[in-house]
Amino acid sequence: MDDIFKINMLLIYYKNLLSERQKKCLEMYYEYDYSLNEIADLLNISKQGVSDNIKRGIENLSEYEDKLKMINNRFKNDKKLEDLKSLFLKFEENSKDYDQETLNKIKEILFNMEVENDI
Repeated sequence: MDDIFKINMLLIYYKNLLSERQKKCLEMYYEYDYSLNEIADLLNISKQGVSDNIKRGIENLSEYEDKLKMINNRFKNDKKLEDLKSLFLKFEENSKDYDQETLNKIKEILFNMEVENDI
C-alpha cells in the first residue's frame, strides 16, 4: 500500500484515538497538504514539534491497525463480498430450478451490503 494512501486510510479509521495535537498535525499535513512550517505557525509550536507529533501519530495509527485490524478486515470482507456476488450471478445465470423469491432476497442483501459497509 502506498504510504500516503495507507496513512489516509489509518486516519479515516483511527484519528479520533489520537491526541488532539497529533490529530491536528496529521490532518493538516496529510488531508490539507500544509507544510511543516505552516502547521507550526498555525499551531504555535516548533517545526520539530510538528514533525514529532506526525511521527508519533503515525506510529500510534499503525499500532491501532496492528491490534484492531479494521482496515485489513475491511479489504478482506470487500473481496469476499465481490466473490459472493460473482458466484451468485453465475448461479443465477446457470440454474433453472430455484426459488425466485429466495434468490431475490439473497440478491438484495448481497448487492446492498456495499452501502452498509461504507465508512
